Amino acid sequence: MEPSAQARSLLRPVDEKGAHLVSKCWVKIMGLRWKVNWFILMGLVLCGVLFYVVTSPMIMNGGRNLKWKPMGLAGDSGEHSYSVWPAFSTESFLDSTFFKQRCAPDINYTMTNLVLVKKQWSTAEDVRCRRLYEKFVSIYTFEARNAPLKLPPKFMSKLKHWLGDSDELLKQAYNQEVIHVVSEYTREHTIFNSLRDKRPVLPPAESEEEYFQNLLAETAKDCDFCNYKQNTAEHVFGRLESKHSFTASNAFKLDTLHALVAPKKHDPLHWTLEEFLDLFDLVGTWLQKAHSFYPKARFPSLIWDVLPKCGASQVHPHLHVMLDPKRYHGQVEAWREGASDYFTDHGSNYFTDMVDIYSALNLTVTHGSAVAFPNLVPKRDHEVIVISRDADKDFYKLLFLVLRAFIDSFNVKCFSMGLALPALDAMEGKIPAYARIITRGYVTDIRTDMSSFELFMAASVNIDPYKTVQTIRQFITKTRLET
Repeated sequence: MEPSAQARSLLRPVDEKGAHLVSKCWVKIMGLRWKVNWFILMGLVLCGVLFYVVTSPMIMNGGRNLKWKPMGLAGDSGEHSYSVWPAFSTESFLDSTFFKQRCAPDINYTMTNLVLVKKQWSTAEDVRCRRLYEKFVSIYTFEARNAPLKLPPKFMSKLKHWLGDSDELLKQAYNQEVIHVVSEYTREHTIFNSLRDKRPVLPPAESEEEYFQNLLAETAKDCDFCNYKQNTAEHVFGRLESKHSFTASNAFKLDTLHALVAPKKHDPLHWTLEEFLDLFDLVGTWLQKAHSFYPKARFPSLIWDVLPKCGASQVHPHLHVMLDPKRYHGQVEAWREGASDYFTDHGSNYFTDMVDIYSALNLTVTHGSAVAFPNLVPKRDHEVIVISRDADKDFYKLLFLVLRAFIDSFNVKCFSMGLALPALDAMEGKIPAYARIITRGYVTDIRTDMSSFELFMAASVNIDPYKTVQTIRQFITKTRLET
């Protein structure tokens, strides 16, 4: 039955009101849909950004980043989590000749002049120069600071005498230049003052050679290591011996696997290449045997101090060898963490890029697959780093040459050395084999070569690394290695 005209007139306001309500609801629904779409869009954008951040190191390295993990503690195990880095290489993409021609020409390369090299390098137009410069300033902060002073007349004459009565050096003393070098990824800091290196070096009052020969004769009489079978401890898995060397367990251990590996000969300074290689062959054998008994132990590190001035408890030469289950010890792990941070930032191998920088600056010496260079952030004078992908013969032969250069060319009788070897059965955070060698001053000097400044602040170093590498090159050139 059709509604009457009156009824239709009564219903019309209701229909119009309903239509208005439906219209308002539709507007709200459309507004809500727009907001939902906006949130979805923003979510997709954020996912895209996160995907780029996670995968960019892999893209930068052509897919070589096989396993990416953020740095941090992995549960309660005490182990740090590392990714797999590109393989270490000593083949530099830019040599020193190219660098001098295209990146920083017409400069005499010295430690002090590296400030000028850096300034000119920063304006180089060649893309290879620019690429390496960005890596250099990422790894090192390099700054020259002016250090003027006033001298009262009486002290001026004393200072001039300390400087060998040189008017030129006295003039430099009034306005000294101090170089600060900071390794940003390993958090090391070294300060160079070239004026200290220019001071005349006075020989010690007592002959070092006479002191050494007397010490050698006196300590040989009751040397524990000369009678190692009776006077040294063994590991629970036994002692190892080779033609020229033997192992022992440290009597006062610093870790579960803390060995002593020593030559059978008492003299810590006079050894042949055969004896040297035999010593480190035995180190490798001991590490493998220790690892077979303790499979979780896989991070090897070594130290060697020569003579009491360096802290050696025995004059008889001996290496401390440790194999840790969770991480490298101390500074080695700090370098490994720094290399991991660098890979996250740049997508490349920290050690490879470091060799590229030293090669460009004409600071490297090579032997086969191994490279040596004086450290720009040394712990003490003449620090040299020897590095190679593996602890192979090239590595140990170059290490032998550097140590012989210290002893025979620098006339150093006491030195300290730390070594780190690639982890056993671990690809994540894999470091190359490297050694750091430093001189420790005159063997007869009763003064320590380290102070609270070195222990708690920064290293104060006097020797220009270009002098160090020049001496090592000259020694290697005239030395013929046994085959």
